[in-house]
Formats: sequence, C-alpha cells, structure tokens
Amino acid sequence: MSNTTNVKRAAVLALMDQLRKDVTEKTLTPQEELAILEKLKVHGRTVSGSDAIYSQEGITFLAEVAFRPNNPDSSREALRCLANALYLERQTVQYFIEGGWVEKACEAYKSENVDDEFLLGRILFFSTTFAKDDHLLNKWIDEHDLVKNNLAAITRHATAYVAAASSTTAQAVPMMQSMALQDTLKLLYTLTTKIPDDSTVLLPIIPQLLTLLSALPIQSPPLQAPTHHIIDALSNLPPLTPESQNFYFPPSDPTIHISAILKILDRAAVPPTSATTSRSTTVDDFDNHALSLLKLLIEVYPSAPEPVKKLMHETLLPSEKERTSPLGSQSSTTLPGRLLRLAGSPTTTNTRLILQTLFFEISDSDPVKLIKNVGYGHASGYLMMRGIPIPPEALEEVAESDSGRSGRRINPITGQYLEDELRDIEASGVQGLEGMTDEEKEREAEKLFVLFERLNRTGVINVENPVRTAMQEGRFEEIKSDDEDSDDDNGVGKGKGKGKA
Repeated sequence: MSNTTNVKRAAVLALMDQLRKDVTEKTLTPQEELAILEKLKVHGRTVSGSDAIYSQEGITFLAEVAFRPNNPDSSREALRCLANALYLERQTVQYFIEGGWVEKACEAYKSENVDDEFLLGRILFFSTTFAKDDHLLNKWIDEHDLVKNNLAAITRHATAYVAAASSTTAQAVPMMQSMALQDTLKLLYTLTTKIPDDSTVLLPIIPQLLTLLSALPIQSPPLQAPTHHIIDALSNLPPLTPESQNFYFPPSDPTIHISAILKILDRAAVPPTSATTSRSTTVDDFDNHALSLLKLLIEVYPSAPEPVKKLMHETLLPSEKERTSPLGSQSSTTLPGRLLRLAGSPTTTNTRLILQTLFFEISDSDPVKLIKNVGYGHASGYLMMRGIPIPPEALEEVAESDSGRSGRRINPITGQYLEDELRDIEASGVQGLEGMTDEEKEREAEKLFVLFERLNRTGVINVENPVRTAMQEGRFEEIKSDDEDSDDDNGVGKGKGKGKA
C-alpha cells in the first residue's frame, strides 16, 4: 500500500474525528465545520484511503450531519459527501438504507430549494436503484411521500419552463434548476420501473411530464438531458387506461403532445450519409437515446384516437410524392426516408429493430400493409426474423392512385413507381432490351433464371421462376449464329434459345 494512501487515510480520519468531537464540545464555528466537510468531499471523490467516510460508521455520522436542522450549508455539504459515497461504493447504499436515512431523505425532499432537490434527488435515485431489496419502496411511498414529493418537484419545473417558454424576453431557466430536474427525472424513471404497471400512484405525473416536454426548447442534439429523461419515464407510463389516454390525447387537442414528440424525432433522426459511412456523433446520439422515444410511439399507436393515428401515418410513412424514387434512398430528406435508412443501417445496433417494429405497428401489424408502405426490400428481413408469413399477393405489383390519377403501379420491392423507375434506368444510360443483341438477351435471361432459382432455394420466397414459365409457354425461340445458318442449310446443327422481343 502506497505511502500516499496512508497519508490520505490518516487525514480523512482526523477530519472525521474533529467533527465527532464537536458534537459534544461545540468548539467549531459553522464556517470551520463547513471547511472540514468541504475537505472530506474532495477526499471522498475516490474510495481509496477514504475508509473513515465509506464505513458504516462514517455514513451514519455524515447522515446525522446532513439531516441536522438549522445549519443548511453544512447539511448540503454532508449530502454531497453522501452522494459521492453512494455513487462510488454500492455497499454504502445498504448502510444508508439500514440506518433509516432514506425515510429522512424522502421527507426532506419536499424542500423547494433546487440545491436540496438536486442532492436529495440524487441520493434517493441511488438508494432506490441500487437497493438489494425493494420491499421498503412501498413504505417510502405510502408513509414518507416519495412519489408525492417527486410529483411536486416536477410540477414546479413544468411551471418554470412554461413561464420561460412564454416569456417575450427569452428567459432562461437557471443551470442549477436544470441539474435538479435531471436527478428528479432519473429518480422518477427508477420508480416507473419498480412500481407495478397496474398501480395508479404515478398517473398524476403524466400530464406534468407532457407539459414539461412541450415547454422545453428542442436542443442540439435533441435527445440530450433532460429531454431523454422525460421520454424515458413516459415510455414506462403508456396510455393503457382511459385516464392516461385523456392525458396523452386531451379532447380539446388530441394531437398536441404526440406532435411535440414527433418534432423531437424529426430533429433527432439524422442517418449516415451513405452505407459506408462510419458512426457519427448524431447517429450515436440517436442510437443511444431514441430507444425510449420509439418505444413510446409504438405503445401510443394502438390506443390513439383517429386524428393521432392520421398524424402518425402522415409523419412517419412515406408519402406518394416520395415514390418517384426508391423509398429510403440517399436522396430522400423526409423523416420517413431518414428513418428507413436508419432502420437499414448497420450502425444503428440499438434502434434498428425497434424502428422496424414501429413501421410494422403503424401499418396495423399487417405484413401486406407494411410492404405497401415501405417496400418489400425494407420489410422482408423484419418479417422473416419475426416468423411472419409473407402473403403472395404482397409481392405483386400494387395499383396505387396519386393525386386522383388511378392505375399508377409500383415496384413492390423498392416502393418506387414503375414509370419513374424506367425513367431512372433510361437516364442512367443502362441499355434496355431494345438495345441488346440476341446473345446479350440470352445471357441476361440465364442470369435471371439462376437468380430466381437461388432465391427459391433459400426459402425466403416461393414464386414461379418467370424464365421457366416463359420457356414452358413457348415464349422462347431458337436463334442461330451465322455459321449455324450455313450449317442449317445442310440440315445440320441446332440453335440456342432466345426470348422474343
């Protein structure tokens, strides 16, 4: 063990002894006591050599100082020491719980001071998250107002952010208030994961969270704290009951909250610029933080009223105008196009599957609708992975109408209008059948035959090979080379098959 660690251990022990001695002798002024606690806070930022802080006796003594009345500065500094300890060493959480200090923290959490809220919210987050046994949670909620005080704190923040948003002077919320909100929201998220789904105790928090989310300015990147903390909590409080549905879809304006969530998604969904592009900061932010947002949208859709479903369709599914190009192409800048690229990107390891699930959900969990909405190329992998049969009719060309014009047909693989696909082929300079020699047509037919045979053998689809069908129906004829023509005059030689033009 290094001499530096021993020196630190002795210094920490001496500081703790000074505080303990002052309990009975009262020799320290409030300023001297605060200075000692500040030194202990610095020492306690690392566990090594801080034994006197991280022991059960040390946690108990710091908690006594933290919850002692009449000296708020020293109490907050002791809370900072405790917050560091509970974060760095999980065993200290058990010491704190066993000493009955969580109950004290729950009651003190009603303070409207943002410094108190920040520290107590953090300590309660560690206590509820890292507790080995959750049996005390009901006691903290029922007897010590844990949820009630959390709701009160979130309501205060919602009021402040609404006032800031409506201010004509671009009033900013203080940084300390924002930090307090983040720890209050992290505590709420833990509560949403541990309180049973059928409990109604958290329902009053939903409208405050939705109000707060609408009042927050969209940041850059959009899913940073506190926005993603709000969405994390909401994702565990979906609209499953009539009461919660009224919160999410207020009768006076049922789309107001979902519209705000979709705007955040629109700003956050920035895909790689090409299939070979490595992960970028924006893609990382989306992949790390968008999971809860996408989960929330999936859970909102089934119970949403018709105006909300219509909004989600119009916002998340490709429009008819987008079918002039393959759906999800690099040229698309719309939200559906960007989401399709993210859903097919190898870089979105966390969100790729849930994005595909979102498209399936808003297609009413119907594989035919999914293929019509996004194209077989984007839908097939998801359907196969889920073991969902692909109906044969989904692979046929689908007649679609566009702006009142009926009969426009689409390529079911890419989702692009066939007429626009042919236009793109011609513009690219790729030769059509008319410009091919007979031998080139034959080679292309052979390639097509082999590709369909391989595809059928994979079991992905089971469709009739169109080249085989053409052969069986007699739509192929013999072709001859110049040499064969001369041989044929003598009745010798056979030609090769050629597709009729």
